[in-house]
Amino acid sequence: MKTASIRVPASTSNLGAAFDAAGLALQLYLRVEVRELDTPRQEIWAGGEDAHLIPCDGSNLIAQMIERTARRHGAALPGFALHIDNEIPITKGLGSSAAACVAGAAAASFLCGLGLSHEALLREAAEREGHPDNAAPALWGGLVASISGDAIYCSRSEFPPEWRVVAVTPDFELETRLARAVLPAQFERSAAVYNVQRAAFLMAQLVQGRREGVREAMRDKLHQPYRSALLPGLAEILSLDDMDGLIGVALSGAGSTVVAFADANAERIGESMRAIFARHGLTSKTRILKADACGLQVSGTTETR
Repeated sequence: MKTASIRVPASTSNLGAAFDAAGLALQLYLRVEVRELDTPRQEIWAGGEDAHLIPCDGSNLIAQMIERTARRHGAALPGFALHIDNEIPITKGLGSSAAACVAGAAAASFLCGLGLSHEALLREAAEREGHPDNAAPALWGGLVASISGDAIYCSRSEFPPEWRVVAVTPDFELETRLARAVLPAQFERSAAVYNVQRAAFLMAQLVQGRREGVREAMRDKLHQPYRSALLPGLAEILSLDDMDGLIGVALSGAGSTVVAFADANAERIGESMRAIFARHGLTSKTRILKADACGLQVSGTTETR
């Protein structure tokens, strides 16, 4: 009988100007133990962060991805048990659904002996997600720029290891559907040029581990200004006064988490962001995280009965 331990990191995407184009893996994890059963049934247990939001029936996203991946590859799927231990806030902009999709695809590959490559796992997860910007860093770790389309192209780089990511998550759900709907269908050319310039500069600086200009490069005109109307305090946090150690700040994915890059005073920066949310009546939680450089990890065993 097969048993595997699967670990997938959280991720923050967009990084401000790199809208739908870049993501960073974080040392905050979804851990799943998947075990083959000798009868065609499913058993699911969930614990950890937001466990009450993780269904333990057929609507579980990991279980759905296992079935979907097996079916798409024409594989016979045995019964299985899932033991889920989650650290990633659900629906808060830290890649929880991407992590679940990656975990499910990897679990199907293991249970069915598919031997899927990271590229194949990415196609499975990105098709379910609709984009690769969270799934790619969840798979490869580090800082990943991606292009989606008929083919998916990814370029992975190391994130400066001495920097920290200050993630502040308010007790406020900003639905991805709503966060997408508020964006205009068309943009002025000047806004597009504004973002292209900053996204290119941002990635160049991050790859070199240089902080100069990163604060400016994480500003954008394509999504954050529109989403600021949906999340109380966001506009103020994005305009946070410069302070020692603050490198840049951005909305994480579609929110509601906001992230700041810091090379000093991470606790103070987090306190300043929390204080702004508090002034708007929102409680919040601060996590000071390192970037994850490993991505998806799978270790499996097979026992003979």
